[in-house]
This record gives sequence, C-alpha cells and structure tokens, in this order.
Amino acid sequence: MLAMFQNEWDDVMLETHVIKQQLHATRKELSHALYQHDAACRVIARLVNERDEAQRLVAELQRSLAGKLTSEISSNRPNISKGELDPEVITRLTDFWKKTSRSRKKRPVSRKLSPAETIIGWSKKTSMELFDSNSGATDVAICQLSGAIVCAGGKSGVAWLAAASAPAATSKDCVADTCSIVPGSASSPGTVFVTSGGDKITLWKANEEDLSTLASVKVPGAASVAAHPTGSYAAIISSNASWGLVAFGAEMSTLCELSRVMPDNPSEAPSAPLKFHPDGLILATPTTSSQGHIVRIWDVKEQKSVHSFEGHAAPISCVAFSENGYYMASSSTDTTVKIWDLRKLTEFKTINNCDGVTALAFDRSGKYLAHASATRIQINVVKEWSTLSDLEVNGQIRALDFGIDAEFVAAASSNGYLDFFGSRN
Repeated sequence: MLAMFQNEWDDVMLETHVIKQQLHATRKELSHALYQHDAACRVIARLVNERDEAQRLVAELQRSLAGKLTSEISSNRPNISKGELDPEVITRLTDFWKKTSRSRKKRPVSRKLSPAETIIGWSKKTSMELFDSNSGATDVAICQLSGAIVCAGGKSGVAWLAAASAPAATSKDCVADTCSIVPGSASSPGTVFVTSGGDKITLWKANEEDLSTLASVKVPGAASVAAHPTGSYAAIISSNASWGLVAFGAEMSTLCELSRVMPDNPSEAPSAPLKFHPDGLILATPTTSSQGHIVRIWDVKEQKSVHSFEGHAAPISCVAFSENGYYMASSSTDTTVKIWDLRKLTEFKTINNCDGVTALAFDRSGKYLAHASATRIQINVVKEWSTLSDLEVNGQIRALDFGIDAEFVAAASSNGYLDFFGSRN
C-alpha cells in the first residue's frame, strides 16, 4: 500500500510540475502577445497622427492654392467681392428682370418666323471653311438684331461675318474657345462680342472694315463666357468651376470683374459653356464631379446656388434657355436631350438620340429646338417635341445657333467649317 501511495504521489508531483511548466510557457506567450498588442496600438496611434497631420497639411495647401488663385484673379482688380454685388448692380439687374418679366407673356411672334412646313424641307445651303481642322470651330453665336455671326475656333482665333452670305473677317492672333454676342450694343454693320480663351476674356468690336479688341482681362483657366442680357455684364467660368460677373466699362473700353463665386463641391469642373436665363437673374453652369453630371442654377444677385438639375448619365455638352424663360434644355453625350420646367423645377421630357448630343439651341421665338450630334442635326417643334427635320452633317457639330426668325441654322464643326442649313429658295 505504501508503495502504491508513493507511486501515485510521484505521478501527482510530476503532473503538477508539467502543469507549472505549461503555465509558465503560457504566461510568456501571453506577455509576448500583450507586448505585440501594445506595439501595434502605438503604431496605429502614430499612423493616425500622421494621417491627421497629412489631412491638415492638404487642407492648408488647398486653402493656400485657393487663396493664390483668388489673388491671381483679382491682382488687377482689388475690389472683387466674395459673395455680394454692389447695390447699384443689383438694382440694374432687378430693373431689367421686372421689365422683361412683365412683357414675357406678351412677346409677339414675328410674322416672318419660318413655319414648320418650311423647316421640314431644310437641307445644307452653304459651307464655309473658317479655321484649321486641327482645332476646328468651337462655338458660334448669331446676333438677333443684325444677323451678324461670330465663330470661335480655339487656337485658330475668331471670325466675324456681317451676314450668312458675307465674307469672313478673321483674327488669328488670339485664342477663342467660346464666344457670346453682347445684346443691345450690336447693330449692322458692327457687332460687339466677348470671347474666352488663353486664360483671359476679350471684348471685341467688329464691322466690315475692322475686327479689333476693345479690352481684355486675365482670368486663369477661363473655360467659357456668356454675355448678360442687359448688355452691361458677362459671366465667366474657370476650370475649377468658380464663376465671376464681369462689368463692361464706359463705351466698352474696359473689363472689370465684380465678384467670384466658388462651387459647392470642390471636385466640380465645367463640362459645357455657362448660360444666362433671358431675364438675367439666374445662371446655369453645367458641371461634372464625383457626385455626377448636373446643371447648377445660381441666383446672380445673391451669388448663391439655388437648385441642381440631375439626371444625365454622362457629361453635359450644352444648355439653352427658351426665350419665354419657361424651359431649359440640356444635352449630353449620354444620347439624350432633357427638357426642364423652370417653374416646377422638374424634368418633363426626354428626347432620345442615337448618337451623343454635342450642341443645342432654341430659336429666338422659342418655338423650335435644334440639337446636334456627330452625324446629324435634328430640329424639334417645342411643346409637341416632334422632329421636323433630320439633317446629315460632316464632322462633329460643336455648337449651333438659329438665324433671325429661324431662317437658317448655323453649325460650327470640328473640321473647321461653318455650315448653314435652311431652304434653298
């Protein structure tokens, strides 16, 4: 019995020794694991601090770059405001709006307006080579008072025609990406218009004898320009989607930027030229960002974004307002043209196209809407939105505009030509 108890005691002692060894090993492993956990926590904390510091430096850099850009923009114009306009400017804009809004419903349709039956039979009338095909024609605008035509050609310069059948006067010592005729100051045989390009906007005077610059102002990254309906101002948008209001000086001899407004989303970039509403109190800026493709609507007086029209699946190529101010159309490379009701702020019509739409324009009466793609121009009648004419084109159309009383459509193409479509008789 003693021997048996001795053996059991030995076994218990041996098992206890083994357990103590395992406990010691486990304690060492736990201590090592705790050390590794503590080291990992210190590494994570250091990385978090480095990340926060990097984000702070990026934010400071962005503010510094934004400040530098604003400084460059306003270097020659120290009185640029950041979010408000001079009361005198606001009064002038408001008076113009009151005047036009009262007469909007009473605007008579010209008796000379081309009827739908005539537009159905349209075809290409003439074609004029204005620019080098390397840059092509980039924009076109037609004066609804005199019939004068302005065409921009990027690095190829700018061209002016007194009429569709007149010879072109060109200036090739400039960069003109977009063009906009200044209303109320154009009369045959002269035209005042403004262009953007080469990090500046330029005010021009053209007549049968001369095509010359009146004034220019430096705007870094100038993407497009639109003349205000009053004929006294213009809006310019830059490559970072910030836009500013520019005033034309006495006798159109100077340009002065009055304000600069930054976009709500820092990642926004303009995708098409900006446009003024006919009454002049709202401005449309088509932009593309990480949030999608939108047409942002701005209150010009308040310098604030008041609405965003969303729905396009691809970059927006052009926007246009109807002359009565009720509709806005936006075209996109997603093969659609969307019609928006500005009174209800809703989309109520989508016109589908087999090719990506690159340009569109309402005529002066607001009765017709033309939109173009790489292969054709379609003309629709407003309200019914049925297609009146389907015109084949050579070269991608980058911009188009109606002549007076919708007598014809002028289209600027990527091959440098300005094509005219209308009745042959």
